[in-house]
Amino acid sequence: MRHQEYLNSLTRHYNQMQTDKRKEYERICNEIQLKFKHKMLLLRMDMEKKRKAEIAKIEAKKDMAIKDLTAQHAGKYTAIKEYYQEITNTNLDIIKQLKDDLAEKRKEDQNEQKNKV
Repeated sequence: MRHQEYLNSLTRHYNQMQTDKRKEYERICNEIQLKFKHKMLLLRMDMEKKRKAEIAKIEAKKDMAIKDLTAQHAGKYTAIKEYYQEITNTNLDIIKQLKDDLAEKRKEDQNEQKNKV
């Protein structure tokens, strides 16, 4: 009987030690998990800041490229506009000159008609 009680006592003691060890390891595991969760959170925040900074840099570069292209296109548009405006003005001058020539020819024809009569 005593032997059985002694064995039961040893078994309880051994089980208690196992429980204590398991609790200790679980506590250590939880501490490690919390520590690395915190590190992961900090790392994610840092990476998010870097990502946002990179996006801002890319957007600034894109905006600058758009601004440059807009300026280039505005210059080319102005040059094309001036070119066609010059052609239009030249054509209008030619038309005006031809009208004046036509008016002169008509006057000359009328004068000739009067002189013949």
